[in-house]
Amino acid sequence: MTTPPDQTVKDLAHLAFCALVALHTAVQQGTVTSLMAEHLFLVRWLATAQKQKRFPRSMALDIQQLLDKGRKQGIEAKLRPRLEYVWSSCTGALKHQNDLFRLTYAIESLKAQGWCNELLTLTEWNNGVSGGSDPALYVIKSALNSAFTSEGRLITPLVFRVVGEVRHVVEALAACDLLAQVSGMSVTLLPTEAP
Repeated sequence: MTTPPDQTVKDLAHLAFCALVALHTAVQQGTVTSLMAEHLFLVRWLATAQKQKRFPRSMALDIQQLLDKGRKQGIEAKLRPRLEYVWSSCTGALKHQNDLFRLTYAIESLKAQGWCNELLTLTEWNNGVSGGSDPALYVIKSALNSAFTSEGRLITPLVFRVVGEVRHVVEALAACDLLAQVSGMSVTLLPTEAP
């Protein structure tokens, strides 16, 4: 069963909040006095949270990814800034988030309604989409990667092929303040003017 996107956002915000409060408390108590100590504290905190299953199962992958990044990259993983970003992006109004965040939210909304989301190679795209009976949204992975800036702003139109009711896709995008154009069974996400 897929977790609804609004619950996922709440769970991510809760995870980030708890980690940041624990870190702030350790700083106030004087047990964390350097960047290395901060890093080690967060890695240990995440490992403990994972071991004790303190958060919903839907957060397991997020915790594991943070742990892997922290263990592999060391202090360069910048766990505190990552957690601060998660907190700020999950607690702000959706319409104030960047385009990539809002697209991800729209796709998660569709997935919660039974839609599949598939990334294709250019070759797979050119060979056509042969989906099953479930509604699905297809996009070229390289096009998705190059359509957004590092800040998450959409800079080029992004085409999705739809198997299912196109109207549902357009409604999910519109609910996330994303502009889309329909052509047959394709939906093109359009960039908006930068604020």
